[in-house]
Amino acid sequence: MTIPHANLSKIPTMSRCLLSVAVASSLLLTACGDDDNDFNAPISTESPTTSEFINAFSQDQIDTLIGDTADTPDAECGVTIEKVSYPTVGAAGEATNATAALMLPTGDSDECQGERPVLLYAHGTTTDRGYDFTQVGNVNNPAVGESTLIAANFAAQGYIVVAPNYAGYDDSELDYHPYLVAEQQSNDMVDALESARSVIDKQKLASNDNYTNIDDSGKLYLSGYSQGGHVAMATARLLESQNKTVTAIAPLSGPYALAAFGDAIFAGNVNIGATRFAPLLADGMQKKYGNIYSNPTDIFTADYANTQLPSLLSFEELVAANKLPDNALFEAKPTDNPLINQLPDSDLPFAFLGFADDNYLIKTDFRAAYVADALQNQDQLIAGTGALPAQNPQNNLRKALKDNDLRGYIPKMPTLLCGGNQDPTVFYDLNTGSMAAILQQASAAPNANLNVTVLNVDVRNNRGEVTPIGDSAMSNPWMSTTVIDDVQDRFSTTLTAVQNNAIANAQAAGVTDPTALAQAAGAAILSSYHGGLVSSACTQATREFFDQDFSASQVVPR
Repeated sequence: MTIPHANLSKIPTMSRCLLSVAVASSLLLTACGDDDNDFNAPISTESPTTSEFINAFSQDQIDTLIGDTADTPDAECGVTIEKVSYPTVGAAGEATNATAALMLPTGDSDECQGERPVLLYAHGTTTDRGYDFTQVGNVNNPAVGESTLIAANFAAQGYIVVAPNYAGYDDSELDYHPYLVAEQQSNDMVDALESARSVIDKQKLASNDNYTNIDDSGKLYLSGYSQGGHVAMATARLLESQNKTVTAIAPLSGPYALAAFGDAIFAGNVNIGATRFAPLLADGMQKKYGNIYSNPTDIFTADYANTQLPSLLSFEELVAANKLPDNALFEAKPTDNPLINQLPDSDLPFAFLGFADDNYLIKTDFRAAYVADALQNQDQLIAGTGALPAQNPQNNLRKALKDNDLRGYIPKMPTLLCGGNQDPTVFYDLNTGSMAAILQQASAAPNANLNVTVLNVDVRNNRGEVTPIGDSAMSNPWMSTTVIDDVQDRFSTTLTAVQNNAIANAQAAGVTDPTALAQAAGAAILSSYHGGLVSSACTQATREFFDQDFSASQVVPR
């Protein structure tokens, strides 16, 4: 099967004039996968599992926190939040610890007590070391938006939520984050799940009031957004390899085709947020494989080579302190390297933000070595000849990306893939689109028994397609025309509101030129597309998807 060439021609273009350097504002950002790793790394036992009460919210308080958000229903339950500290491992298998939010529904209604399903949730990319998913409603914590969204959509609807902060964040002793290292990240997720379940069991034995009225039903759901979409899919693969059944999964806007994504970016299709992702990725892969570079100065320019992520400084503070460039990933042409100079310019209207004459992040000779191998040993998706990664890459970073690429994993449990086709951060066609094509091909095999639905929430440019694959959930009431129309209509309504608000703000500042107003509207849409518009719509779809009555055979044996 041929996948569209990764010039990303299917991603609708906008006028370059819509964009400015300010476009790359704060986003909940991306993630990536693994192929040939050992998924049975031992769990560290040096740090015991503990829990600490953080906060409790009534139904009314949850509704107040979420505000007038059309994608989120009124709370059915209150929510109690505990922080679980648990042992896990780093990218090289070293013993460490991490923390997770354990959100428990509270209340007297049937939806809030008795046997409750568990949602294991993976969060999106952040450079903020203090990112703590227990801080629901706390505007002083960078996790407030995502954690409050998940608390309102799941814990307040009767789910027990386990949401790891990941190794390297919050109170973790690890001094880096194993970003998109699929083996470590999936083990981290399972360690958090097992530790949270042990806390529930122990607290029930101790007759803790927060735990006495609920039980873990054994139904397990996995989801995550952006980086978390990749992590959720890798975790499903791990649990499947351990013969542990998962009720259903919903990976959202994840960089599943990690190797192809890397090749597209190094070729010049620079995504928004790249200067956040690159240091996290290089450091995590270096810790895993030990051969990405001999010294950070091999890959990063002098001003930025010693910047440590995650950081106690925000991304904006890192930029202000000249520890990271805002957008510029590569040196602008012409460079001193003829191979780089011969590369065609990207068709993506925002890609120009990723280049500068100076103060760029990745050294041109490192980029050239990567590109030379990508041209010599092409990814099938990039070449337009198939769906899988290059068979024999020679560049060590490309080898690492292939090892953490999720193409080839065929989920056996009911699956929802969701995203937006104009995503400037995690390219939809390259990632969700390629997974959909691979799964579509796999569904033709005898006894494939796939149950996958691919949802594109953005109906502009004649997109917004819904693709059923195999014995799809499309046949279930949740995927009725009414539900899909509701998800897509709300996305469109919110997008229009963002656009109109940007125009109104520009007009209030004295802007009257139609072109300048269009620029303001386009920049606002682009900056909020991945981390706000799509995440909210896909969360709504996920809640609807998980609320189905899945069969009893899809219960996890504990």
